[in-house]
This record gives sequence, C-alpha cells and structure tokens, in this order.
Amino acid sequence: MHNSARIVLSLALAAQCTLAIAQPYPSRPIEIVVPVAAGGGTDVLARTLGAKVQDALKQPLVVVNRTGAGGNIGTMAVVRARPDGYMLLFTPATIATNVATYRQLPYDLLKDLQPVTMAMQTGVVLVVNASLKAGSVREFVELARAKPGELNFGTAGNGSPQHLQAEFFAQKAEFKATAVHYKGQSQAMTDLAGGQVQFMFSPLQNALPFIQQGRIRVLAVASAKRHRSLPDAPSLAEAGYKDIEMSNWFALFAPAGTPAAVVKRLNAEYIRAGTALRVKFEEQGFDPLYSTPEEARDFMRSELARWARVAAYAGIKAE
Repeated sequence: MHNSARIVLSLALAAQCTLAIAQPYPSRPIEIVVPVAAGGGTDVLARTLGAKVQDALKQPLVVVNRTGAGGNIGTMAVVRARPDGYMLLFTPATIATNVATYRQLPYDLLKDLQPVTMAMQTGVVLVVNASLKAGSVREFVELARAKPGELNFGTAGNGSPQHLQAEFFAQKAEFKATAVHYKGQSQAMTDLAGGQVQFMFSPLQNALPFIQQGRIRVLAVASAKRHRSLPDAPSLAEAGYKDIEMSNWFALFAPAGTPAAVVKRLNAEYIRAGTALRVKFEEQGFDPLYSTPEEARDFMRSELARWARVAAYAGIKAE
C-alpha cells in the first residue's frame, strides 16, 4: 500500500472514531446483566430501577439474566464487554463473597470492573425455629456454646452470603454450629420453619412473612439500629455485638475503562431514580445505599477484606 493510501485510510478511520466518540451517550439500548435468576430481589430491583432510568436516558435498559457458577458467568460477560457503557452488571453481594470463597476466579473485581454506585440494601435478621428454647440473643449464644456443633443453620448454598454471615457471627460470639446448604433461600427458610435447621441469617424480606405467621422467631436485626419493619426486634448492637453490621446489598458495575463521563451520568441517574422510588422500595423491604463510584470502590475493598477473613478462618470454599 502506498503511503498516500495509508494516510487516506488512517484519516478515514480517525474520522469514524471521532464520529463514534462524538455521539451523545446513550445513543442505543443498554443491556443490564443480572447474574442471578429472574424473580428474586436483585432482578426486581434491576428492572424497577432500569424502567425509571431509561425514561431519563431516553434509551431502553434491557435486563438480561445470565445465571450460573454463583453469578460468575454473568459477571464475566460484563468483564469481557467493550467499556462503552452499553453493557452493565447489576449484582447482589455474592460478587464480594465469591472472591472470598472461590479458589480461583477468572477476573479481578477491583481491576476488571468499575463501580458505578451502590444501589440499595436489605436488612439481615437472625431467626430461629419457633420451638427453639432461646428467647434472646444471649440465650441463643449460651445454648449454642453448651451444644458445640449440634445446632444447624440453613444457607442458600456453600459460600453464599447467608453462610458467611452465620459463620461471622459464630466467630464473634465464640460458638460452633453446623451449616446445612440448600439450593437457594426459599428451601432453607421452609426447613427452618419445619425444624430441620435451628437458625439462619436471612434477608429481612424473605423472613418477614414467616415471622408474621409465627412460623419462625426473630432474635435480632444484624445492624446498629432496629429496623422499621420489626420495631420490637433488638439490633445485634443492642445485644452486645456492636461490631457486627451486615446487609444484603446490591451494586451497579461497568467494565473497567468505561469513560468517566459515562460512569458519572449513570451514577447520577440511578441515584435520582432510587430517590424517586424510595417509598415504593421501602414498602418492599429495601433501604437506600447510594454512593459515588469512589465510595462504592472503598466499600468493596472493606467487604472483600471482611469476608476473606471469615472464609479463611472457617475454611469455606465454594464448589
């Protein structure tokens, strides 16, 4: 190829790139990858927020459920995507617990993904079978210490947030218990009500109907303050465990290298949408947890450090 032809080709490519960059964001539909099954809390949040945000962006936000490998299949789809803001990840807290429990992940959470914002959280409660002879956190811990390893707790799977949360409390309260793993939260909750397991750390909205029906009993909310949905349930801080605050949180990520202006626009629109929908979300058991991208990254670092310590101490490895 002659030099003149090369120059013409280079100029043409440069012009195409300039045109692409000059297009306002977004100029086409945005895909929101949800790495868990449809119908759960993560999916509902992603779709409800997305419907509000797409009105502001004037482009469709299409939610796609890409499940498997504990959420890692959907996460990898976004890690490999072009960093242009047209494929995003809306994920629950499993993205942090996976780092602690999987022997090897094909991505680095803090290097391969760009946090956009934290995007809501739900309370976590310590609940027990209604027949368990423990009416308070103190009585429960005394019982667990008196019967090391005999109390069973349900989880939504080996290495799941519920698994790590229960192990975290057991480490802090200095007792041993036995994990019973289920394929999801619902069966674990059913077996807690039936007495096959004695306790759980559960997302509040999953436990609330069972509590209201008297099928299980709540001992505490895993936070510094009481929750409006359970005003009579003490917090773990009130029960003497002031350094234990846990929630099931949700966050929005983009591929690393996404332009800062795109991240900033998405951050602003998601926070605006969440604020507008606050009352609706609170009725569903969600609480605000919005942040700047920088705050979200700092939060991730602290979560990764905490769950890595818990998993290492308990010897938890996801399959």
